[in-house]
Amino acid sequence: MVVGSVLGWASVGFLTRCYQLGIQKRNIFDNFGGHAMLMTAFGGLGYYFHGLKERQEAFIQYKTESIQANRERMAGVLEERKAQNGGGH
Repeated sequence: MVVGSVLGWASVGFLTRCYQLGIQKRNIFDNFGGHAMLMTAFGGLGYYFHGLKERQEAFIQYKTESIQANRERMAGVLEERKAQNGGGH
């Protein structure tokens, strides 16, 4: 669920900002613009991470098929060369 992922990561951004302000011994409700910026940034990360596994698996599948096709093509080329060299003698 995309919304849950985005909201979860946005809450991590909010907590990160509150922790930052706590370390600085400032009021945690000071400057809500900073909270919004971090929530937006972490929410964007959540959106990116949500589909990351599927994108990686699709890319791996594509590369596997590509490698297999190249191996089959090269096996055919090698067989042709063997047949040409064997037939010439």
